[in-house]
Amino acid sequence: MEVLETNEGHVLKLLIVDDDDVDRERLRRMLSKSDIETNISEASSVEDSMNFLSNNDYDCVIVDYRLGLNSGLTLLNNIRTKMDSHCAVIMVTGLGDEEVAAEAMRLGASDYLLKSQLQSPQLIRAIISSIHRAELEKKLHDMAHYDNLTGLASRPLLLEKLQQVILNQNAAAVAFLDLDNFKPVNDNYGHDTGDYVLVTIANRLKQILRKSDTLARIGGDEFVLLLRDVNCREECDGFLNRLIELVNTPIELAEFDCQVQVSASIGVALVSNDSLDADTILRRADQTMYQAKNMGRNNIIFFDPEEERRQYARRTMLQAAERGILRNEFVLHYQPQVDMLNHKLIGVEALIRWNHPTMGFLYPGEFSEVLEHPNTGILIGEWVLQEALRQHVLWQKNDLVVSVNIAPAHLLSKGFAQRLGQLLKNIPNTNPSLLELEVLETVSICDINNAVEVVKACCELGVHVALDDFGTGYASLSYLKQLPLNTLKIDKSFVQNILSNQEDRSIVACVVALSKAFNYHLIAEGVESLEHVQALIDMGCLRGQGYFIAKPMAADKMTAWIQSYSPKNNIH
Repeated sequence: MEVLETNEGHVLKLLIVDDDDVDRERLRRMLSKSDIETNISEASSVEDSMNFLSNNDYDCVIVDYRLGLNSGLTLLNNIRTKMDSHCAVIMVTGLGDEEVAAEAMRLGASDYLLKSQLQSPQLIRAIISSIHRAELEKKLHDMAHYDNLTGLASRPLLLEKLQQVILNQNAAAVAFLDLDNFKPVNDNYGHDTGDYVLVTIANRLKQILRKSDTLARIGGDEFVLLLRDVNCREECDGFLNRLIELVNTPIELAEFDCQVQVSASIGVALVSNDSLDADTILRRADQTMYQAKNMGRNNIIFFDPEEERRQYARRTMLQAAERGILRNEFVLHYQPQVDMLNHKLIGVEALIRWNHPTMGFLYPGEFSEVLEHPNTGILIGEWVLQEALRQHVLWQKNDLVVSVNIAPAHLLSKGFAQRLGQLLKNIPNTNPSLLELEVLETVSICDINNAVEVVKACCELGVHVALDDFGTGYASLSYLKQLPLNTLKIDKSFVQNILSNQEDRSIVACVVALSKAFNYHLIAEGVESLEHVQALIDMGCLRGQGYFIAKPMAADKMTAWIQSYSPKNNIH
């Protein structure tokens, strides 16, 4: 081993790989003629050199093209594919073969030198140039593969390591971690403090990471852990719970003389041998993390294939619904509402149906997720309002109310009342007082203040409002007082059992008294027999709808039903 002093005070660690003792000594002599300080190791085979490289970091490897039965190209390939090192590699050979030179450069050699022409100055220049090039490549690699703030792996490097795990069919788990309550830290204390919190969390996670694992930061406050040699949930539960505790530990902010605390939502996907690529597994962990976040703080959820199938089915249904709107696959059926005492038709409820191209005729319960979706549900809701009003004009009945169900997301969407007002203006001969919006009782619970404002705005347009499925939610008397309602609808689950269940009968009696106290109209749903009709009338509920009166029907059949309706044909 030979060490020479340099002006920079830096010792270059070199590895000479050559199976010829004389050639190794010749290279050593050339290096000794330089003022550069060097620390030289020697190897005579691919195997020996890989042992050196596995246990030491070298600035440059000088390798002979011919190494016994092997080629120096084999070592070059091993360095580039199996080692994390970005050291410079110079290939020397006694042959001036252009194809060998091209292959060496393709495999990542920094330079290619002929032994017969090699002199000390040329070798020194090649080493210095190659090291500078390797350093630049390392900087570029680090910029692309490591997070600038925390020094953790970035997304590309994480995916590389995950894909290697998959190719080697190794057991592993991918834990996708997102910090809860991190935004207020940035908002209240500034981005520099936010960065400090991220670095602190990153350093804490590093402390408990095993050497074989990989920790990456792939977004603002998103971290991913690749945990190797994990076969099942039980094997990483303890580690993840400890990780949660570390994240939850308060962080001192000396500048502000206070502490901040964040928590974490974690989604975990196990790496199985079902031919999935790295992107797919990471996506699974990401989606599962959002499930954990939706459940609240500090949750750990493992990927569930059944849940993925449900989510896929939901996305497929939403996409089909959006196409269905454009292809006119949705239709409205109408169910009559009558005054059971005076045998008079007072209104119809518009009920949506879907002529699905592959699943057939669907009722709302079979695509409820579509109707409740904050985007697609609103599109369908707008269409329902327009179609119901259009049909109502065609019936030309000035005493017939048309009721339309409004989903919570639709009712509370921005500009609902304004859009409704414009719709009423756009459809000629529309009487706003003959439109009744049916809102679920639970709407008043989820956002009572907004609901009240929207309902008031609708009432100012002249539209009536009914509280649907009354009795199944949690509306209090104060809510009933705040909401400017016109009608209560008793849920059919109570009506159907009034003949046999005294408790349900008492509930209906209370609702009847409540409607009188607030001066609301009252409609009973689920009227299925003449006995139901008589019992409701006796209790003071005169309006009803249900199969005994008529089932929901298409618009043309509803038109015929309206024309032919008479007491002798419907209620006796």
